[in-house]
Amino acid sequence: MKYYRISEGFGTNHLCVQTEKDELTSLTSINDLIVDYRDLLDTAHITNTKVDSVTKGILKQGKGKKFKLSDLITWSIKKEGPARIIKPIEPEEMWAGGFGNMIIKDSDLKNAPEETKLAYNTPTISTTLYKGTNHRLVGPFDKVGIRSDTEKTIAEGEIIFIIYKGKFVGISTGNEVAGNLGSLATVWTVPAKVFKGCASIGPCILSMEDEEENNKPLELKLEINQYRNKKLVGSGSVVTVFKRSPIDIVASTVAHDIPPDIVIQYSGGFAIARKDQEIVPLESGDSVYISLQGVGYVQNEVEVV
Repeated sequence: MKYYRISEGFGTNHLCVQTEKDELTSLTSINDLIVDYRDLLDTAHITNTKVDSVTKGILKQGKGKKFKLSDLITWSIKKEGPARIIKPIEPEEMWAGGFGNMIIKDSDLKNAPEETKLAYNTPTISTTLYKGTNHRLVGPFDKVGIRSDTEKTIAEGEIIFIIYKGKFVGISTGNEVAGNLGSLATVWTVPAKVFKGCASIGPCILSMEDEEENNKPLELKLEINQYRNKKLVGSGSVVTVFKRSPIDIVASTVAHDIPPDIVIQYSGGFAIARKDQEIVPLESGDSVYISLQGVGYVQNEVEVV
């Protein structure tokens, strides 16, 4: 099931579930103790059941308030209207790192440095990098940032893993904004990753609770379009080819650690905007559209921070 967070009126937030193609139903309007996706995760954890089962039980309790999804998207993009879609979850930490998760061609790996081969062939040691905390994360239709001191920054469309108490529980999509400071000096790796608006997420969370399916590598279509002055300046499309399952990837991320209850991981996919095979860097005022099969899309304007 797909879960959205909606901000209505004077800051009233709703956790909603998609009940029809263009319809969201507010779980909060049925039970005011459910205001965040974490509330469902906690309830499912305490009762040893599944999030979707908890949701179905809530829906049976009464008639919830309805929202039209297409209207919400329009209002969110135009920054007007009585309600907007906000980021679907507020993680305590963000991590990024798809290297080692995706399949690399043998010919490319053969010519790679030895340290790259070592990391790729040792997937149990995660290559994730710290991406910051929730207040640096923006919603599906908010502005992402690019650092004013960075020569080149690009947008990376990725699959986001939702991690709860160290376990994989679902996916979303978003923009993992990547600057080139780290390539200039390795000691600048963190500044290249962590800054205001360094990532976006949305528009929803797709719950994934089938253990058998979660033990298989994901294959989903990711697309990216980058616009400047309302004109397309770059695009890209990939079908993700993971070499490991979500469960295995998350197990490596949390190994030897006690992570916070809610973590998100930009885990790979790497839809990158190109024109004539050249990667298109971000500029202030650009608009970046990233869509993930089965989830939806984010559309973020770029600002200098």
